[in-house]
Amino acid sequence: MKLRLLGVIILALALSACGNNKQNETQTTAVKADAPKIYQNFCISCHGNQLQGGQGPNIQKVGERLDEAQIIKRIQKGGGGMPPFQVALKEEELKALASWLAGLK
Repeated sequence: MKLRLLGVIILALALSACGNNKQNETQTTAVKADAPKIYQNFCISCHGNQLQGGQGPNIQKVGERLDEAQIIKRIQKGGGGMPPFQVALKEEELKALASWLAGLK
């Protein structure tokens, strides 16, 4: 009887561990899917609705000029007329936005 109970407990723990990984995957995917929305909320006023530029530069192919780490640094610190967004964006938002922008080539 004790052995059966131990087996049930181990099975429950194993299944709950699998569920947590799936939840984390879903959250990560959701954040990445929101990169265009993050852009819309924070960047569109200077970089345009088609990333074509305006007050800020054209960033339609920013991934050809900057890698993800460089984009993160630029977003965090600002520069060249761009204000810093280090405080405005959560880390996962920053990474999702930078990853999305780095893919624009």
